[in-house]
Amino acid sequence: MKDDKKFSLEKYQEYWDIIDRALNEGTNSGYKIAIIETEKILLMVINDKKIPGKNTPEKIKNIEILLENIDKLNYSRAICEKLIKEPGFSVSADETREIVAGYYKAISDIVKMESKDILFKEKVNFFLQRYFNQFPQKTKKGLVLAFLFFFAIFLSAETVTGQFISEIIYNFSRFIFYKLVPIILAIAAAGAVIVGGLYWWKNKKE
Repeated sequence: MKDDKKFSLEKYQEYWDIIDRALNEGTNSGYKIAIIETEKILLMVINDKKIPGKNTPEKIKNIEILLENIDKLNYSRAICEKLIKEPGFSVSADETREIVAGYYKAISDIVKMESKDILFKEKVNFFLQRYFNQFPQKTKKGLVLAFLFFFAIFLSAETVTGQFISEIIYNFSRFIFYKLVPIILAIAAAGAVIVGGLYWWKNKKE
């Protein structure tokens, strides 16, 4: 795995050296080690970049638009999982190098992704995924409601339509609090007096 792109992956040099030695062994166990170690580098890079997500598949899903060959990475990870879960499963030297290359390309993309030419919408989406999704669900709902509340105030103060709607709401609120609520309270009070009177009359007769 030695080429000119390695300058951006120097932090993980010792792990790449392990992979190179494992590949050069020319054994099934060496190929298995090479693939599993490459998976470990992928996980380290994802964690170092603080990719948002509850687990590795979700984190990869969140950045797949930034990866040039997501299908190759998914294939490489599927083979790695089989090697871990199925003791008798093995791959050839050529397959191993292709799988490691799939990992390596994705890792390179992730390491350099902040310098890529990303659309503004994608940057905003990634920012929200990275930071907003880390809030608890109730906090997110509170933030959304607060934003909508202040946005509604802004519209009501800055636009003719908003002012017109605000006036309607204000007049409706006055009607409720100054006319409807007193009537309801009066009816409730009268009802309470009548029920209380009937209860007293019943007890008196008994």
